[in-house]
Amino acid sequence: MKLSSRHLPLMFLFAVILAFAACSKDGDQGPAGNPGPAGPAGPGGPAGPAGPKGDTGVANVIYSEWLNVAFDSIRDENGVPTGDGFIGSIEIPKLTKEILTKGVINVYFNLDSADAPYIVPLPYVDPYLFVSFRAAEGGIIILASHDLSSGNYPGEKVIQQFRYVLVPGGVAARSASGVDWKNYKSVQQYLGLKN
Repeated sequence: MKLSSRHLPLMFLFAVILAFAACSKDGDQGPAGNPGPAGPAGPGGPAGPAGPKGDTGVANVIYSEWLNVAFDSIRDENGVPTGDGFIGSIEIPKLTKEILTKGVINVYFNLDSADAPYIVPLPYVDPYLFVSFRAAEGGIIILASHDLSSGNYPGEKVIQQFRYVLVPGGVAARSASGVDWKNYKSVQQYLGLKN
């Protein structure tokens, strides 16, 4: 009895060695088992650094600051005032044939000052005033029934300024269904224009 209990640990060790030796990787792989259920989601990682600020959504839109415009009487070929109204002009080098044929051109008139804006789109007609514009490559002319030259109002505030907005065409259509292009406040909000 003493002899067998003394060799028992050695026999157990020998059996374990044989069991490991019998396992080999030379045989064919068995069939894959059914996938188990998905485990719980792991914890979220830390937030990455903030990316750079992107451009506003007004790609390619060109707009001016509020501009002072000088008007003169409409004159005949001899330089004599015709009495038909007044004309002013704004040079716009970025007003190309491409914009004329495929884009949108809007002109706005501030009848008052920057402090108390009263802005209307052109053409503008009321019982006392008519203002319209014509566009060509390189600029616009403004036709008016009265001299609308920008100037200082009593109190040193500049009044009667103009602003243009050019929207080039040829870009994939973007929904602008909420924009009333004849309403300056709607355009200002949509394009992010500053006063």
